Amino acid sequence: MKKKINLFALLSLFVLVANAQSNLKQSFINLENKWMNSWKNKDEKTFKAILNDDFQLISSLTKGELMNKGQVLKNMMERPLKSFSIDSLLVKSYQNVAIVTVWITQNAEANGKDWSGKFLETDVWVKIKGIWKVTTRHSTWLNKN
Repeated sequence: MKKKINLFALLSLFVLVANAQSNLKQSFINLENKWMNSWKNKDEKTFKAILNDDFQLISSLTKGELMNKGQVLKNMMERPLKSFSIDSLLVKSYQNVAIVTVWITQNAEANGKDWSGKFLETDVWVKIKGIWKVTTRHSTWLNKN
């Protein structure tokens, strides 16, 4: 009888953990969509609110230079994003820090040139006062359309 109760408790715990991971993944899908939509819709207020003050980006358009929050905000508000899709997303969470790996397809322009294709983004999110904010992004252009 004791073994059956322990097995039931273990299975219940497994289901709870699986549900929590699923909910966390969906939360980050929503946050990543919100971030990309704020760029697409030129919603500077939302875009700015998602980025932590110490935000840094290594862009697929640079040779490895870090861009800060102000530079990224300016560039994204000037660059048209016509469409995007989040193709896949993985989350590794460590209490108030999450490493989010995102595969994105986008149709966009940068500096008057086509900036469309598939991208692999690695984002570091930090939960500050109960709110998730992105603090770092590394972007790799996987292929050009």
